[in-house]
Amino acid sequence: MVRKKKLSPSGAKDEDGNYHNVHLNLHEDELAVAGMDIGDEVFVRVRDGKIIIQSADEDELDHEF
Repeated sequence: MVRKKKLSPSGAKDEDGNYHNVHLNLHEDELAVAGMDIGDEVFVRVRDGKIIIQSADEDELDHEF
């Protein structure tokens, strides 16, 4: 499944009017494909131009992406 998403600004602006946080909305059907549900805890990693979201319920963290 591939859907184009936008990283939406989030949180307070700094003194210069810039945001430093974003949020990403995922639909429940996207979460279901990943074996996740709303409210689950996740690990988020940024590596080599990619954002990787992995379930925190895994017994072992997968490092091979």
